[in-house]
Amino acid sequence: MQMLRLATRNLFRNTRRTVLTGLAIAFGLSMMVFTATMQRGQHGMMIDTAIRQMAGHVVVQGKGYQEEKKPTLVVARASEVAAALRAAYPDGVVAPRILVDGLLLSASNRVGAVVSGVDPESEATVSDLDDKLVEGAWLDDDSRGIVIGVAMADALAVEIGDKVVYMGQRAGDEVQSSLFRVKGIFRTGAVGLDGFFAVTSLESAQELIGGGDVANQVTLHLDDPDGATEARERVEALLARPDLEVLHWRDALPELWGFIQVYRVSSDFGFAFLGVIVGMGVLCTMLMNVLERTREFGVVLAMGMKPRQIVRLVLTEAFMLGVLGAVGGVVLGVIFSLPIVVWGIDLSVYAGGADTMEQAGVAIDTWVQGEWAPMRTCIYACCAVLLSVVGALYPAWHIARLKPVEAMRQR
Repeated sequence: MQMLRLATRNLFRNTRRTVLTGLAIAFGLSMMVFTATMQRGQHGMMIDTAIRQMAGHVVVQGKGYQEEKKPTLVVARASEVAAALRAAYPDGVVAPRILVDGLLLSASNRVGAVVSGVDPESEATVSDLDDKLVEGAWLDDDSRGIVIGVAMADALAVEIGDKVVYMGQRAGDEVQSSLFRVKGIFRTGAVGLDGFFAVTSLESAQELIGGGDVANQVTLHLDDPDGATEARERVEALLARPDLEVLHWRDALPELWGFIQVYRVSSDFGFAFLGVIVGMGVLCTMLMNVLERTREFGVVLAMGMKPRQIVRLVLTEAFMLGVLGAVGGVVLGVIFSLPIVVWGIDLSVYAGGADTMEQAGVAIDTWVQGEWAPMRTCIYACCAVLLSVVGALYPAWHIARLKPVEAMRQR
């Protein structure tokens, strides 16, 4: 306790300098907290959208499909697999899907396309494509209906009710063609989806790859995303089929997960650079503080105080300064972040006024809702305190090497 009292008294000998250094730590930490809150919200939106549109929390697919993406690598008896998943997870949503590549042709033009065969009801529950329609209606019992992106509609020069023809290759060299009628047109804001993606019924897509009760993927969507790991293990044990692979969404969407990890690491490097700057500020403050008290330290050394006690005192002062800055930084960070967590922030100005923007191939809303990142906030706060102590190591080492007589001679 005596060491803490001495450290507190010494810190506030020059209140202005201590306050300015504490504010520098607090402001740097608050920016880290704000950025982490924004990133977590943005990445959460990306993950949620990608899972709903492109995968599921758990994905069941044919063995080898993840590497080769061949339409012929299918889940046989897909309806049985879907029924087993629905029975195991009655609160979840099961959405079988088929993905085939080919050409869509109109009377005016042709474009390369990825056609997704889905169950209209379950897909409308997990995906938001039905909410992105700008013309027409979502899929229904009409097996010849197709929904396409707005850029694809422009390229094909088609409108609601016009006919388009799909042409693609089945297993072997057989060419398959099928006639569809445009039922709806959607706009997501993602170039890939709007320009090259189309959706039709599961039955129609099954015909395109040769028919039968098959799907390329049977996806399971959970109410609690944190249960994906346990669900994957349970589904794998439940199905126990060597011709299938059961994937966690991170494995089903490796590009997205890799993008997020790289983004986080690059942000941490930026934060580390900011931390070094703050640490240099603490170093300067503590060095000036120590040099101003050199004569005093010489006196206490001559009276019998040990150098290690001097080091402890200086490091305690730095620790207290770091704690004050960290507490202030967390408080300021929460205050700065509260509006984006409660109300969100509109980033449409950075997307040309659009209501969606594309990141890593995923179209997310430009209205971003922040999400608290308590773990990263605690890590950043601890790092701020640690950097403060590290910044005081040289001043402490310098004063510990002084000889009492030489120190008392300095003014």
